[in-house]
Amino acid sequence: MKRLLALAAVTLFASSVGRAADAPKPSAADQAMMEKMMKAATPGPQHAVLTKLAGDWACTVKFQTDPSKPAQQEQSTATITALMDGRYIQEVDAGQMMGMPFNGMGISGYDNVIGKYVSSWIDNMGTGIMKSEGTADASGKTITWLGTVSDPATGKVSKMRMVTTLLDDDHHTFDMYSTPPGAKKEMKTMTIEYARKK
Repeated sequence: MKRLLALAAVTLFASSVGRAADAPKPSAADQAMMEKMMKAATPGPQHAVLTKLAGDWACTVKFQTDPSKPAQQEQSTATITALMDGRYIQEVDAGQMMGMPFNGMGISGYDNVIGKYVSSWIDNMGTGIMKSEGTADASGKTITWLGTVSDPATGKVSKMRMVTTLLDDDHHTFDMYSTPPGAKKEMKTMTIEYARKK
């Protein structure tokens, strides 16, 4: 019985090898498409910029919705984790916002196809998803994001500008700018200062 099973396995293997050898070779167009897909899927230096942020962070959050009133300040924490072999990072935040518990989560990456940083953000202060695209300056240490978010004050989708500044391996900041309802000028509405926990 064992001999029969071994003979069947050898016959099956030889048959599959023969079929593989007879299989048509991919066309030049198929090969070119495969190369594009591989290039799009390969992490590069922009992904390395993001994955260097992996770790645990202590955050000082300053926010202001009314320019006539002083900014409020809260403390929070952030955990950043690299995902998909360094293609993305996930940030999970927890803290207080206006005296209420705050929890948020974002996914960020760099899209090789469009040549921009990309991000989505959700938190317990709303039910929408903020989507953003970003470009870096020549140094690669400042990323300016343009995003859209559902604005509860107006009931419409509003645009926001954010700036991530990488100061060093253990410190970075995130500034958010928006135009409050009725205002004509953009104002800084939030700054988060990140310090890596030791």
